[in-house]
Amino acid sequence: MKLKKISVTKLFGIFDHEIRLNNERGITIIIGENGLGKTKILEMLESFFKGDIYRLKNIEFECLRFEFDDDFYWEVYKEHKDEEEIALLVKENNNVDGIFALDIEEFSPERARREALHLARMHGSLRRLGADRWENRSNREIYNSIEVIEKFGAEYSTVNVIKESDPPSWFISRLESLNVSLIETQRVYDFAYPDRTHIETVKKYSGELTDFIKQKLTESTELSSKLDRTYPNRLIEQLKTGSQNISENELNEKLKELEDKRSLFDEVGLVETEKNSALSLIDNPENVVKDVLMLYVKDSFEKLEIFDELAKKIKLFLKIINARFKHKKLHVNKDDGFQFKSTVIKDKDGIFETIPLDQLSSGEKNELILFYKLIFNTSTNSLILIDEPEISLHISWQNKFISDLKEIHKLNQLDILIATHSPDIISNNWDLRVELKGVE
Repeated sequence: MKLKKISVTKLFGIFDHEIRLNNERGITIIIGENGLGKTKILEMLESFFKGDIYRLKNIEFECLRFEFDDDFYWEVYKEHKDEEEIALLVKENNNVDGIFALDIEEFSPERARREALHLARMHGSLRRLGADRWENRSNREIYNSIEVIEKFGAEYSTVNVIKESDPPSWFISRLESLNVSLIETQRVYDFAYPDRTHIETVKKYSGELTDFIKQKLTESTELSSKLDRTYPNRLIEQLKTGSQNISENELNEKLKELEDKRSLFDEVGLVETEKNSALSLIDNPENVVKDVLMLYVKDSFEKLEIFDELAKKIKLFLKIINARFKHKKLHVNKDDGFQFKSTVIKDKDGIFETIPLDQLSSGEKNELILFYKLIFNTSTNSLILIDEPEISLHISWQNKFISDLKEIHKLNQLDILIATHSPDIISNNWDLRVELKGVE
């Protein structure tokens, strides 16, 4: 089940917009002049499906409609119970029983300040400037207490509202099956750590990748131990049943395939292959030798299969990054995660120098983070929202962006919705665009 169309009426009290998603091709590009609500639509999508219901309170709209590929739709309205209290009404299709309200709690100024102070303790990016004045260190924006709650108040989520509002099962099941996330324009720093001010996202993801690799290595070791323990009994049982009539060509093809896979995993930093360890092809092997080797090959493929998905992701990640970055090359390994080597500067021993992650440019960090999130931190059939991907990117990188997204879509089966001003991002993909119109 996927979203196929998003509509909003009277956004800002003015605009009616309709966005039909390119589900078959996986990528939809929203364009339009400033002020028409491109970014706001992405925020509304994330707010609703992530459960930040309170955040929708201060966005002016009449109706937000989501249409799904199984011919169901939701319509979301605001209901003003009185001058102060607002609820969101959610309706499924034209079912009279398919309507319920998500209440949005109002805050007194005093309570809003208390909640903002609590959130500031949780988010190191916020600095208090006054009783009702806060600064976001990441982008220097200034907020009042209510705006802090809207932007950082994860506790005002659908999870909590659901417990209070007791919505019907049709809402819960559909909501839980949809994964919608926004990749924001500020990506270089991660402020989600309550015990520190911030951490560079590049370093965070480098450590995360080492954890992914080590987890797979642990799984592979456990499986290897199991297969090795049972190998003698399985071999004897196979020999008792008689020869499998394996041809010499078939055996050698499998040995070559196994060696190619090991070489690929070595290339992407998942396993280390010793020099001169390539399996030799066999001439005129006896039937018993064929059976022994084929069982060995079968076990080896089973051990390596654990790495298949991660290897594909790392290979694509390396391909995208190394086609962009100049004078440096990205490598991946289980100890360092990301490791950049100069392609021009050598040390005194004639080895290309390692480049620390903090020496990458802002544009390089943004690109590295963006593609890491798309490749490693998304799940199949997710809807990923990207706001202004052109920020900090060279024009030549922008021209490659959609073609790289197509490869990521093919690998992870994502749907991607982009809001952009850049014709270089669109490049030759004008058939993927949806243009927002103003009032003529």
